[in-house]
Amino acid sequence: MAGRLFRIRGLVQGVGFRPHVWRLAQELGLDGWVRNDGDGVIAAVNGENWPKFAMLLRDEAPRLARIDTVEITEFAGTLPAGFAIVESEAGAVRTAIGPDAAICPACIADICNPAGRRWRYALTTCTHCGPRYTVSHGIPYDRALTSMAAFPLCPICNDEYTAPSDRRFHAETTCCPDCGPQLRLLDVAGQSLAGDPLAETLRLLRAGQIVAIKGLGGFHLACDARNAGAVAELRRRKQREAKPFAVMGLNSISLASLARIGEDELALLRDVAAPIVLCPKAGQALPGVAPGLAWLGVMLPATPLHLLLWHEAAG
Repeated sequence: MAGRLFRIRGLVQGVGFRPHVWRLAQELGLDGWVRNDGDGVIAAVNGENWPKFAMLLRDEAPRLARIDTVEITEFAGTLPAGFAIVESEAGAVRTAIGPDAAICPACIADICNPAGRRWRYALTTCTHCGPRYTVSHGIPYDRALTSMAAFPLCPICNDEYTAPSDRRFHAETTCCPDCGPQLRLLDVAGQSLAGDPLAETLRLLRAGQIVAIKGLGGFHLACDARNAGAVAELRRRKQREAKPFAVMGLNSISLASLARIGEDELALLRDVAAPIVLCPKAGQALPGVAPGLAWLGVMLPATPLHLLLWHEAAG
């Protein structure tokens, strides 16, 4: 039986697509390989279930993937028994890397588990969430071409990275407190401040200070939205006399007194893009945040760091 070559184009790098292909091939008893290249993802498969593979390739694609086209041709080469993710191939770049994505429920569970390896680790990520575009230096999307190249995986993280049954299988940004970047709080001179960065950041915010909090692709300049003096100082420093600021809440319940959030707005807030959503203002006023407007921009935590600050505030 002749094999089939699948050329998949779209947002298919950095979204767990190769592991998706691997798992389908295992479930359907197919032989072959899959890899990234400058065009997207290419897979060679052999076995009688390849038509079902073609269907499930789209129907069960990872949540961050977007498939634009799938081209299927006969594969003339020989495919060894088994299925493997093979080394990426360079070439002319005609694909794209997906955008960054808000933390997924499974990673939230990881950072909230006191018995887990990633308890309170602010850079927790997996194939379903975290930075993509903002850490990439080129295509194909491999760890060596991201800002994580400087952080070799520890043995346990490497086991996760190479285990097909793990959700961190070929997750290029995966790391842990033992092998990944460390969280620090710096003063205006760039010197590290003593103490726990989360607790100290919360103390500064409660004291009316302004803190630059690292997000996906940049920094959020944050202050206590209930502190009119802190809001006014942020406006002065940014020379932003009237443009509205956005407000982050832990969840829709914590924002209910500030904004009227309907089902459509809630769906947007929970989207993987973690956008700022404009909602009609509710009863509680926040002086200086969105002056003269009937709408308020609200958002939910998008990163582990955001969530950890909220959890620190909740004790």
